[in-house]
Formats: sequence, C-alpha cells, structure tokens
Amino acid sequence: MTAYILSILGIVVAGIIIDIIVPSGTINKYIKSIYGIFVVAVIINPIIKFFNQHHDFNFTYKDYEVSEKLLNYINNSKIKGIESNIEKELEENGFKNVDIIIIYSSSEDQLVYNSCNVNLNYLSIDADKQHINRYEYIINVIAKHTNLTAEEIVFNE
Repeated sequence: MTAYILSILGIVVAGIIIDIIVPSGTINKYIKSIYGIFVVAVIINPIIKFFNQHHDFNFTYKDYEVSEKLLNYINNSKIKGIESNIEKELEENGFKNVDIIIIYSSSEDQLVYNSCNVNLNYLSIDADKQHINRYEYIINVIAKHTNLTAEEIVFNE
C-alpha cells in the first residue's frame, strides 16, 4: 500500500516537472497524453494485480470449524429461551412457579428434544383455573413449543 501511494506521489511530481520543462505547443499535447497514460497505468496497477491472482471464493463448511464450546453455548441459550417462554406462557395463563427443564441432544446442526422435566413442587394455580386439568394443559403448552409427546414429559411433585 505504501509503494502504491509513493508511486502516485512520484507520478504527480513528474507531471509537475514535465509541465515546467516542456514548452507550450503541439509537442506539449503529445507529452501530456503519454503522461496521462502513465497516470492511468499507475492507478489501475493494483486492480490488474488483483485479477491476475487466483482467488477462490467458494467456501465450504469444511473450511471453518465451529468451536464445540460455542456450539454448546448457543444450544444451551436456545433451550433456556424455550424453557423461559413455556414458563412465561404458563404464568400468564394462571399456572405460577412451574419449573421446566428440557433434556436435549444435538446432532450436527440440529437440536433434538429428548424429554422434559416439569417440577410442580411450588405450583400455584389461579382460582379461575382450578377446574382445568393441569397436566393436560401443561403438556399442550410444552408440546406446542417443543413437539414432545405426553410420554416424553415427566412431572415431579
């Protein structure tokens, strides 16, 4: 980059010297035309060098390794967000203090939900929701967020 800037400065200084030395007249036009060609050549030289090199813009997944630690962090963050959303939805619908823990595994780029543990030890239900089957309702909310079946959801009381 420094050489490029120095070459531009050199061509500018050469242009000033040529303008001072060369007398006005018909030959001045030809010399300035040749000088213009040199200026263009100096300016586009880095572009020509760039295109003469072999550039491989095809990136594959194998070119980059994803850190196992980073992948685990991302997966844990996704699961914590889903657990939080389920707990928030249950609380908004009158089921307070439900603790959700999703058990998962990851295969390649995909999360697989294995099961869900639901802790109901501190459950409090609003008075208007007492008649609802709490297990069925909680299963439906969890299934909506995770696609787990009723057999994969375990209740602890």
